[in-house]
Amino acid sequence: MADYITLDEAAAHLRIDMIESGDDREPDLQMKIDQAEAIVVDYLKYEETGWDEDSIPRPIKAAMLLVLSALWDDREGKGDGDYLDENGAVARLLRRYRDPALA
Repeated sequence: MADYITLDEAAAHLRIDMIESGDDREPDLQMKIDQAEAIVVDYLKYEETGWDEDSIPRPIKAAMLLVLSALWDDREGKGDGDYLDENGAVARLLRRYRDPALA
């Protein structure tokens, strides 16, 4: 999978101190970036997008950052965010980019 969100972008979005190479938070943050990207691409039902960090549509990147926020802020799984609810923020951002579901 392509890298759509850099560590620096993720750190700025999450408002955490810059992640330096070797920082003990780096592997956890990178894992959550990868998860957020995979969640959104899976939701869109795309096999291969052809996008990179510069060409990805802004609403899709915004959705990835929202999912990243949910993964980072709710590590204990106790949140009640609506991110992937049918009418949640992420679904609304991605609606026009999603391949229609098969019946």
